Amino acid sequence: MRLFEAAACGVPIISDVWPGIETLFEPGREILLARTTQEVLAHLQETSDTDRRQIARRARARVLTDHTAAHRAAELEGYAFDALRAR
Repeated sequence: MRLFEAAACGVPIISDVWPGIETLFEPGREILLARTTQEVLAHLQETSDTDRRQIARRARARVLTDHTAAHRAAELEGYAFDALRAR
């Protein structure tokens, strides 16, 4: 949830790598991923302010397009209807 909140605020994000993260944000375009402390430091030192702002804008757009509370409510409603139909 915090990734979505940060992205919605227009904050560039560096996250650890975990299964499925690429289904939420596009690595390198909407989020920066790091496996080690050295990778975090490299992102901080080598990513320009312009690139950080672009990454943050893309992540914010992704959240507003795909990951709002309204999207989650619609998903939940769809699951509920599917469950009812299956009965």
